[in-house]
Amino acid sequence: TGIAESLKNVSTDYKLGFGTFVDKPTAPYANTYEGKIERPCDICDEVHSYNHIMNLTGGQAAKTELETKLNGLKISSNIDNPEGGFDALVQAAVCQDIGWRNVSRKVVFYATDAIFHTAGDGKLAGIIKPNEGKCGMTGNKYTRSLEEDYPSIGQLNDILIKQKIIPIFAVTSKMQNLYDALSDQLTQLSQVGLLDGSSQTVINLIEEQLNAIVSRTKLNPQAPSGVTVEVTPKCNDKIGQEVDGAGCKGVRKGENVVFDVNFRVDECVEGENKYNFNIDVPGIAALPVEIEMICSCACENNQAEIETDSSTCDKRGDLICGACECKNNTYGSRCECDRGKNVNADKCKNPKSGLICSGENNGMCICGQCECIPPSKKGYKRWGAYCECSNYECKRNTDYEICSNNGYCNCGKCECDKAPNGASQVVKYTGDDCGCPISNSTCKKEESDVLCSGNGECECGKCLCKKEHYGQFCDICQDCGPLDCSKYTECVKCVYLAEAPQCNCSHPVDVSAGDRVDTSKLGRHKQCVPIDDPKNEGCSIIYYLHYKDKGTSQQPELTHIYIDRKPDCPSAPNIIAIVAGVIGGILGIGILLLVIWKIVTHFVDKREYEKFLEERSKAKWNSGLSPLYKEPMTKYTNPLYTAANPKI
Repeated sequence: TGIAESLKNVSTDYKLGFGTFVDKPTAPYANTYEGKIERPCDICDEVHSYNHIMNLTGGQAAKTELETKLNGLKISSNIDNPEGGFDALVQAAVCQDIGWRNVSRKVVFYATDAIFHTAGDGKLAGIIKPNEGKCGMTGNKYTRSLEEDYPSIGQLNDILIKQKIIPIFAVTSKMQNLYDALSDQLTQLSQVGLLDGSSQTVINLIEEQLNAIVSRTKLNPQAPSGVTVEVTPKCNDKIGQEVDGAGCKGVRKGENVVFDVNFRVDECVEGENKYNFNIDVPGIAALPVEIEMICSCACENNQAEIETDSSTCDKRGDLICGACECKNNTYGSRCECDRGKNVNADKCKNPKSGLICSGENNGMCICGQCECIPPSKKGYKRWGAYCECSNYECKRNTDYEICSNNGYCNCGKCECDKAPNGASQVVKYTGDDCGCPISNSTCKKEESDVLCSGNGECECGKCLCKKEHYGQFCDICQDCGPLDCSKYTECVKCVYLAEAPQCNCSHPVDVSAGDRVDTSKLGRHKQCVPIDDPKNEGCSIIYYLHYKDKGTSQQPELTHIYIDRKPDCPSAPNIIAIVAGVIGGILGIGILLLVIWKIVTHFVDKREYEKFLEERSKAKWNSGLSPLYKEPMTKYTNPLYTAANPKI
C-alpha cells in the first residue's frame, strides 16, 4: 500500500504490476535432488526463472491487488551466487500481455542482493542456444528458460531501448558497485539505489528514483555504422550535467534544455548517401533523423581550379579545393609521407617495450609519429607519444571493474582522487585498485559502533572473522546466540527426567518416540555435546537443536529441541576378548619373529655355502711328492751279516 501511495507523489496516472525470479530450474544453478526444484526449503516456492504475478493495474484496484499478492508470496532459492534476473527483465519488457501502455514512461524496479548471470553461463547446464529476446511466457510462467541461454548486457540494452523501458536497480551495499557499472553500460536512464532491508526504505527508494528519472533528460542517438553523432547538452547553472555529458539532471517541470547535435559521416558513397535513424529520448519518444550527403564539390570538376603537382603538396600531389590529393603511394596533409617506406620508424618505438607505437593494435607510425587507434569500446581512450597510455589498462577488482569503479585509470595506475570519468573527487578509497574504503563504516552494524561485532578485524572495508564466526559483521556463529547449547542444558535435563510441567523452557522440547532421534528427517540441526545423565551414572544425554537458516545476514532461528530417549552409556569391557586378544597377539608376534629368523638364517647360510663353492672352484694344485712325506718302510744292512755258506 505504501508503494501505491508514494507513486501518487510522482504521477496521478500510474499502473502497478510485479513478478518474481530466481534462476533456471536445473543444475548447477538449482538443487536438483528429488523434490528440491519444487520445494527447495520448507517454506519455499518452486525454483523458477520468471513468474508474472500481477498485470499492470491502475487505481484503487492496483493497491488492493498488490497487497493481496504480496501477502501470499513465498520465497525461493538457488544454490549458486548469481541469479537469472536478466531472463526476467527481458520477459517483463517484451511480453505485451503484461499490460504496457504505448504512450507512457515505463519503469521496471529490479530488486536483488546478488550478481547476475549473463550470456554464456547457460553452457554450464548444456544450454547453447542464444537468447532470442522474445516472449516465452505460457500463462504466468517463463517456460523456455531451459531452451535458451541468458541474454547478454548488449542484448538487454537493445531490448530496453526498443521497448522504451527504464530500469531501476535496487541492490544491497555489496552489489552497488557492480550495478553502478551495469547502469553505465545501459544507454537508458537507468538508476541504482541502495536497499537496507526496511520496507519503508523500499518505498522511499522507489519514489526517490522515480523522481530522479523524471528530472533527467538525455538523448541516445541510434546512429548506423559510418555515422558519428556527438550530443552536447546546454545545462544551465541550476541544472547539473550527466557524468557522460549526454544529458542534464535536476530538470524541473516546465524547464527547457537545449542540445547541440553534430553529425559526422566517415565515408560518402555515391548512391548510398542517405541515412535514416532515430535519436531516442529514453522512456518517452524518438526523434527521426534523415541525412543526405553531397559527395563531391563543384570545384573538383573545374580543371582551372586544380593545381597539378603543387608545391603545397611537396610536388607529389594535386591541390584540389584547397586540399592535397596525394599520388604515388604518398599521404599526409602535404603528401610528405611515403607508404612504401617506413620513414623514421625508430622514433615510434616505445623505449620500454621496444614495440612500434606499443603494438600494432594500439597505434600506427606515420612519418615518425604515433597515431593512436581509438579503442572500440565506448568510453575507452588511448594516448601518449607511443600510445602507451590508456584509461582501462589498470588493476581490476574481482568483479572485473577498472579501479573498482572508484577511481580513474591514468596510464596504468589508479588515481583514487578522481572519479571514473576523470573528474576530481573526495578521496574515499585507497589501494592499487582503489578497492579499499578509507572509512571502516562498512564493518559496523547500524546500531553498533563495534568493529566486526568484536569478533574479527576490519580490512579493506570487510570483516575478517575469527574462527567459528561468520556473516558480514562477524555476528553469527554456530556455537553462540540461539545455537549455544549451554543455554538449554537445564531445560533438557528437566524434560528428560519427566518433569516437563515444571520445566521452564523457551522452546518446544520433545523426547524421541524410539531410542534415537531420526536425524535424517530432522532437517537443519546441530548435535550438542552430550551432558551427564542424572539417573544413570556414566551415561550421557544426547540432544539436538533444530533451526531455520537465515543466511549470512542473520542468526539462525531455533525452532525445536529433540532428545534421544535412550541414554548413551559406555558398554562393559569384554575380559575374555581382551585376554584372548593379548595372548593371540603375543603368539602371533612370536610366530612372526620365528618365521623372520628362519628366513634370515636360510638366506645367510645359502650365501655362505655359495661363497664356499665359488672359492673351491678357483683352487689349483701341483702334482709331486711332499717334502714332508716319508716311506712307511725302512731297510737297514748289518755289516756283520754273512751268508750261510761263506767261502773262506
